Amino acid sequence: MPGLYSDDILNEIARANDIVEVVSQYFPLKRAGKEYKALCPFHAEKSPSFYVNPAKQIFKCFGCGRGGGVFNFVMAKENVTFPEAVRMLADRAGIDLGSRARAEEGAGRRRQVRDVLEWAAQRFQAGLAHPTAGAPGREYLDSRAIAPETIAAFRIGYAPAGWDNLIRAAGRDDIGIDLLEQAGLVIRREDGGYYDRFRGRVMFPILDTLTRPIAFGGRALGDEQPKYLNSPETAIFHKGEALYGLAQARAGIEAEKRAVVVEGYFDVVLPHQAGVKHVVATLGTALTEEHVRALKRYADDVVLVFDSDLAGQRAADRGVELFLAADVKISIAVVPQGKDPYDFCRAEGAEAFRALLAAARDALRFKWDLAAEEFGAAAGPAAQRRALEAMLASIARAPVFARADLRLQRDLILGHMSRVLGIAEETLRSEFSRLRRTAGRAAAGTQQGAALSEQVARGGRRWIKERELMTVLVCRPSWLENVMPVLPPDRVADAQFRRLYESLASNPTCPDGDIESIVLRIEDTELASLAVELFERGEAQQACRDAADTGPGPLGEMLAAAVADLKDMQDEAELAARRRAAGAGETGGAEALRAFAESRVQHQGFVPPAARRRGDLGDVTREGDARQGDARQG
Repeated sequence: MPGLYSDDILNEIARANDIVEVVSQYFPLKRAGKEYKALCPFHAEKSPSFYVNPAKQIFKCFGCGRGGGVFNFVMAKENVTFPEAVRMLADRAGIDLGSRARAEEGAGRRRQVRDVLEWAAQRFQAGLAHPTAGAPGREYLDSRAIAPETIAAFRIGYAPAGWDNLIRAAGRDDIGIDLLEQAGLVIRREDGGYYDRFRGRVMFPILDTLTRPIAFGGRALGDEQPKYLNSPETAIFHKGEALYGLAQARAGIEAEKRAVVVEGYFDVVLPHQAGVKHVVATLGTALTEEHVRALKRYADDVVLVFDSDLAGQRAADRGVELFLAADVKISIAVVPQGKDPYDFCRAEGAEAFRALLAAARDALRFKWDLAAEEFGAAAGPAAQRRALEAMLASIARAPVFARADLRLQRDLILGHMSRVLGIAEETLRSEFSRLRRTAGRAAAGTQQGAALSEQVARGGRRWIKERELMTVLVCRPSWLENVMPVLPPDRVADAQFRRLYESLASNPTCPDGDIESIVLRIEDTELASLAVELFERGEAQQACRDAADTGPGPLGEMLAAAVADLKDMQDEAELAARRRAAGAGETGGAEALRAFAESRVQHQGFVPPAARRRGDLGDVTREGDARQGDARQG
């Protein structure tokens, strides 16, 4: 049940499991504006109607109606209960849920680690600004042509020389040494005690997509080894998942619809300074599937930029397969003359660097050229066979080549391979088809979804009005306080609407417009789908408000009308019941009927419902909006 875990735990797990990344583990998503789309895994369809919204962290199928948050998706896809979905996603994020107490403690500890990393980032920034202690760091950055505004944008700092500068500062600020160790900021001595991990280094904070520090990279100023020193793995930092500069590059990537991946901190910072703002870097590790999923959230295609030496080409070659397998358009740009992107951009300028990116080779062309180079140096048929199989296997693993509009590109590549290798094209096609069938069977096994049963047809005036009521309350939970005394949940006839109403009432702190907070604790997948459907419907109607409308807008009008009509229906139903009682001769029936009719006349004053609607709940929406405004100002 949802009550097994607190809101803090569920929020922590949800934040650690981006819904785009989770869904992408099951089947590929294609970017469509600010959302992602795919064929729905829960029902058969020919055109994609399944959408994932990364901003709201929800999914919605406009074909079958299924929707919800990340927990609801895993429940539906894996056919598991809510607690099982929570545990699965906690395991995926490395969050220990061994016990509720340990889970609560772990979430609190991760918050403390984030806080101390933010504190450290501010300390390093202050260290760089220090008139004397920060001079070596400023001189080094000046020698690398890094401008002050770039230093501020990337929050670059400096850890002055000394074994315990950070430790002593933490002591003055009442920060425990154990917390510094968990954040990766200190190292335990073999003979006891601790010392600062980063000393005499320019510091690059590594930020998550919410711009919070999760780790650091330190650059030595001289010949000290290692030249670059990164934070160790911690509860919130995993090198194989993080990308340096993603927080700063996110807007640029979304604007360009393209991400550029390099290998070093300065390879990100200097291009950004020159105006190429869609560049990120790996953190001394090879590209991983997690990197690919992170980039796929924001970019339609990716350019890998590597050095021109053999090691750089090998790194690019390994990255190609990951992006092809994820159905991401991928290109390779090789920096000439043994330079890295920083050197090239500084020497040749931003326009030359942009031209280098524009001239990036299609990844398959690059991979084939690399395989052909190896084949040219090979002496026997065994090496030829290995090169051929490697190339074809990469193509076969790429789902994008199953698309009809890319078959021509596949055929051209196979034809080119046939001419260069001297192998019959039919032989290549046969081998390709065999590998493709194998890959297809493997992919099919992961994309099967349970069919969603047809929704029960509903109708009637009362159901329509209850739907309008719940549409408003899902979008504006702050109005609940004023609605519930007038129309409590037990007065809602439809069972699903009533359950959703009760769920909203049990979590009164949900902010307006935040559907993720609402579905977070709904374990019923159908109920979560209903909440998402109503939210999308309500937000769409509210977006149609007139620019001059400064009031509650269409949602406020919908709420007033729905409550007024539902109250009328209740009165009519009660009046009909009393009439039946009077007609049946029940004791007191006629007297009760007259009393009820008189009280109704006095209460309503014979004002028609259409004329009453705007006044019935006039204060409801105004007071709700006022509370939201106070909360925002606070």
